[in-house]
Amino acid sequence: MSHLPYFSPMTLSVADLSAYPLTKGCWLGCAAVFLAAAVLDWWSSKRDDHQLKVASLWLLRGGWLTLTVMLAYHGLRAHTLPINSPAEILLSIGWGLTGLAGFLDLTFNHRLPTWAIAAAAAICLLAASFVWDPFLLHEASGKPLIAMHVGAAILAYCVLAAQALNSAAYLLQHRALERRQFGGIYSLLPALVPLDRIGSQMLGAAVWLLGLSLVIGATDWVQRDLPPPGFPKLASSLIAWAAALFVTVQRRRNRLSGAAFARASLWAFIPALIALYFAFQPVAK
Repeated sequence: MSHLPYFSPMTLSVADLSAYPLTKGCWLGCAAVFLAAAVLDWWSSKRDDHQLKVASLWLLRGGWLTLTVMLAYHGLRAHTLPINSPAEILLSIGWGLTGLAGFLDLTFNHRLPTWAIAAAAAICLLAASFVWDPFLLHEASGKPLIAMHVGAAILAYCVLAAQALNSAAYLLQHRALERRQFGGIYSLLPALVPLDRIGSQMLGAAVWLLGLSLVIGATDWVQRDLPPPGFPKLASSLIAWAAALFVTVQRRRNRLSGAAFARASLWAFIPALIALYFAFQPVAK
């Protein structure tokens, strides 16, 4: 009888995971799940098939669960949160968007368009796969404040992106009602009232998260006596926070509502996109 090595669930330690990286095909496969959810949701609305719409929603949830498992596995390999490279940031944004959509659905009974969320997640994963290096591990800096700073910023950008999608859906639906157009893409959109209500809550959450990220980053900078951060990155982040805060305050004072609030939210998302672009630069060096 030959002596075969004994393998137990504890045989493969976390240190051994470095030899088993996630390849580009893993992310492309997960992107295909999200893409299938987007296509199925669009097709279900075209055929007015409730069962297909439910199936697309479960595909979206399944894609989010798969992405969660893969990000957790990659985090174990790198011994840090997956937020230390452009590819990891893109993957985290895709995860955050789909997770936020599920949170809104379960907590506030507000369902963002499945096709829009799934398509956005698929784009993030496809873009990440082009710059993915399975054998390159980006170790953490050893400073937990940095991880908190970057994590809060990514969550804030995810919420702002979701609010931008929410605002675009509101404006499309508003235009459809004004022109009495109810077919085509307009049949894929939620009603105006829940879109308007949840938009104010999401923008307020983005202000809080981005403000928290800025405070944590400033605290870490003061404690470590680091050189000043790059002006474009700092300025764009502050402008993004100030724009979101201004729109939120105007909404709370009832000076912005309906279509005006949706358009202002889209304008506030522009500096957030610029800030996100500059957030990639230090990581890519």
